Amino acid sequence: MQPTEPVGERADGPYFFLSYAHVPRDGSDRADPDLWVHRLFRDLCEVVLNLTTVPAGSAGYMDRSMRAGETMSDELARSLARCRVFVPLYSPRYFISPWCGKEWTMFGRRHGSLPGAVVPALWAPVPEERLPSCARALPYPGREHTDRYREFGFYGLAKLRAFRSDYEKDVLRLAQRIVTIGESVDVPHGEDDLDSLHAAHDAFTHAPAPRPAAPPPRPTTRRRLRISVAAASRATLPEGRAPAYYGPTPLDWRPYQPESPHPLGKLASDIAERLDFQPDVREFDHLGGPTDGPEVLLLDRWLLRDPGHRARLGVFDADDDRPATGVVVPWNGADRDDDADGRTVAAEVEAVLPLRTRRQRQAGRPPVLGPDPATFGRQLPRLVHWAATEYLRRAPARPPSGDGPQRFRLGGAGQGTSPGRPGSRPTPADRRRAEEEGPR
Repeated sequence: MQPTEPVGERADGPYFFLSYAHVPRDGSDRADPDLWVHRLFRDLCEVVLNLTTVPAGSAGYMDRSMRAGETMSDELARSLARCRVFVPLYSPRYFISPWCGKEWTMFGRRHGSLPGAVVPALWAPVPEERLPSCARALPYPGREHTDRYREFGFYGLAKLRAFRSDYEKDVLRLAQRIVTIGESVDVPHGEDDLDSLHAAHDAFTHAPAPRPAAPPPRPTTRRRLRISVAAASRATLPEGRAPAYYGPTPLDWRPYQPESPHPLGKLASDIAERLDFQPDVREFDHLGGPTDGPEVLLLDRWLLRDPGHRARLGVFDADDDRPATGVVVPWNGADRDDDADGRTVAAEVEAVLPLRTRRQRQAGRPPVLGPDPATFGRQLPRLVHWAATEYLRRAPARPPSGDGPQRFRLGGAGQGTSPGRPGSRPTPADRRRAEEEGPR
């Protein structure tokens, strides 16, 4: 897992918490898409350190562990529960992010800390009428800033060299506002466990109670991603397998227990949401048929020891209706029941799923991921993007429903028409063109 960014008189938490929406990667190995947000964070921390007496390392907190789509960290939950000031970085993507909505909710639970200890900042302009009710209760960011900040936000100022002076002025003003609030408001600590953060509701999905008009509907353009889980349960344990890694259903499979107590399907779902997918977690069905989007199969390698499961996986391997399914076989290097290494696991998988294994290896996306949850979190986004690309490349074309536009015909059964004017009399130019083309 990538390190987070703590930078900064309360030594048990950061001075401010920067809440922002991660920009998903496009599947390539290009530069970090959140690079400019990171720059803003570092500049803010530098100013806060110069305006306060906070120690180095405690000025602010910005989560960097999830930039590749990884799961939330314990450090994120602790920093959110102990920071003085909450700084949401407004952008169109911010208010459709369920994780940003959870962070907003958790900070708001700190005994009415909203809105007094919240200092919004503008990353990219968002029309005020599109803000959710919780954000409309706060002053819109920008009233104390430059005109260019209000027009372009920090993203535009940071990208264009001509706006360097405006960028520095607006960073200073935002940092001054953070310090003013931090010195005047004493916010009690909140819940600092990761489970509470996972369970928190998305603050941006609630309609405003006092307003007669509901907010605009949230966008539903996220791509669907099916996450199928092929694993044992406690009632169907393979011989020699400890029950600690399983639950009542295959969806409760926890291969990275005890380091990661959450079901693997939940971890994969969280990563998918961070990548702007709409996840659909279900038990694996080898006869499930074609999907309406890419698919990821989370496969418990212990199933490969059972002849019945091997046969079902063989049927799935030969299924041409599901070409955009990426196979993921987690390998836990700390598994006390298993001393196999990654190569041994890969050989077992290829023996049962030769076609899919070969296809993924040729694309540089081998199915065996591990040997710990951090590595799984870094590698899974690459396979998800590969499956999405395969779906776009291989999925059959679906023409829109309904009748298409009627083809224009010059002339007809005793009645001519001219382009754009159905039923009108033909023009002289129409008559000349018809004479040149001759009879049909």
